[in-house]
Amino acid sequence: MMNRNLLVSAVLLAAVMVGTSGVPRASAALSASQGVTATTIRIGIPYVDVDAAPLRALGVSINFGNVPDAFNALIDNINAHGGINGRKIVPYIVAVNPVGTAPAATACTQLTEDDAVFVVIAPLQATCYLEHNVPVVGSIYPSGNSPTAAQDFSPTAPAVALDPLELSVFDKQGVFRHKKVALFGGDSADEPELAAVQSDLAKLHIPVVTTAVDTAPQGDQAAENAQIASIVQRFKSDSADEVVAVGTGAAVWPEGLTANQSTYNPPWVATNEEDFNGAVGAVDDPAYLSNVVTASPLNPTELWNNAGMQRCVHIIKAAYPSDQIRAFNAALPESEETWTAVEEACPYLALFDDIATAAGKNLTVSSFVHAGYGLRGVVIPGSSEPISFGPNRPYALDPIYMAHYDPSTKAVVYANTPVTG
Repeated sequence: MMNRNLLVSAVLLAAVMVGTSGVPRASAALSASQGVTATTIRIGIPYVDVDAAPLRALGVSINFGNVPDAFNALIDNINAHGGINGRKIVPYIVAVNPVGTAPAATACTQLTEDDAVFVVIAPLQATCYLEHNVPVVGSIYPSGNSPTAAQDFSPTAPAVALDPLELSVFDKQGVFRHKKVALFGGDSADEPELAAVQSDLAKLHIPVVTTAVDTAPQGDQAAENAQIASIVQRFKSDSADEVVAVGTGAAVWPEGLTANQSTYNPPWVATNEEDFNGAVGAVDDPAYLSNVVTASPLNPTELWNNAGMQRCVHIIKAAYPSDQIRAFNAALPESEETWTAVEEACPYLALFDDIATAAGKNLTVSSFVHAGYGLRGVVIPGSSEPISFGPNRPYALDPIYMAHYDPSTKAVVYANTPVTG
């Protein structure tokens, strides 16, 4: 099954974003069959530009590989085999600077209004496209259900659906046994998820003795560290002996403890494995990472070695032999994660192909969404097992792979066998 964020490093990128809530809404609904002709389908691919000058100015060094080449090679391969129901895919590939909101808003306007695409593949966030009534496949941060007709179909569940499954698994594994739990959110934006997690724990009869959210201004490190110190004192006074870090808290918690060299270091749970993975690659003290339990819908090594994924590697290498594509290795720095382009393009294009094919010759937003909800038992590259969607559930739910930090390799280690909640 695909990772809920194939781009593990997107956490680092999100840290320099100020959100997408400022993206303007569409002024008018777009045609339900926009971007579709008798012979073509226009798709938008707004990929994260890790070479953007503003990102380099922040000292960020990431190499996801050549994302445009990966998409183009796979699209050319689909088209060479007849396209989708006789229609050829026409890609509109746009590099998006991830710093701030303006580049993402511009890309959304360009793709939906100027380029008139039918669907968008793997945007960092889906909101603007859905508000333009343009379906999305594989948003890097899954949006769950959209209030509009279009939907964000993802092989990965959003937090609202994934958290209850993970918490149930943790409970069955004895993670919460005889513990007094404190809940921590790393930012005000985590508050809705924190409330949902508190409700999920209550259903599991797990006592939550205190909650806290780091509401210090983003970027004010001194204020954040001071607030973490205050929260630590509250957790200690409330006798909390386990912390559940929700959302961005999975990265903020070990960062704050490291900055303060805290003596309070109980076992803790990271509900967001991706944000925790971002902390692993940073400067956090391993002492505050080695006592975590987290989980993922996949084992990344299994994802990479999957036969379908390796077929995609072969197609891309044949088309672009000079492109460097490293095999997945959790110990490598973000500057060498060139496998990411394959892991982004291959499963998401395959999922789009499956949904559009099922929609038939009359391809509209309505027929695409109906076909997506109806997918059952589909195997896409990287899947450890077939995935299925359902009515008003545009995402798959999978078994969970337990994971922990290994100080000897300085990497997250995933179980070889999944467990269910």
